[in-house]
Amino acid sequence: MNNYKERAVSQTEATLLLVVITMILALLLFLALPVHFPGFTLPEEPQAIFVITQISSSPPGYESRIYLTNDGDQAFFNALLCAEIYLDGERVPCVIRTLNIHDFISTHHYGVQTLKGSGGRDATWEPRESLRIDLNDGTIHPGDAVRVDILMTEDGSLISRATATA
Repeated sequence: MNNYKERAVSQTEATLLLVVITMILALLLFLALPVHFPGFTLPEEPQAIFVITQISSSPPGYESRIYLTNDGDQAFFNALLCAEIYLDGERVPCVIRTLNIHDFISTHHYGVQTLKGSGGRDATWEPRESLRIDLNDGTIHPGDAVRVDILMTEDGSLISRATATA
């Protein structure tokens, strides 16, 4: 007679089970710790270098003016900047290919009447200088969420994003 009981578990199965448990514990530890991947970063919201200081839009004409100020600490060549304007998340059908007043051509079919202010008068938009973007009347209404993106015309890179409520 055989006095030894048969064993259902082999040494190989035990080793595999230990490896699986170790990997699960390592995965749980990895997920619990804040890990920084140098090659992977979430895109950051661009800072508002050019801030919206005022929005004029009141009845009856809803003049639709946006006042921007360079709130940063460096000057920008305004001829190399362009703007995109959004209302309640939808892009306004207007084209502002330069923020230099002298280079800007005022045409109604582009959705912008004029640009005015010290920020667009000279070649550079200095800190604390302002610029007024005068959109076609009736574009902005009270309560609209206004977003202005300032981009570099050369490569389309976003350098400033400002939001405000009319």
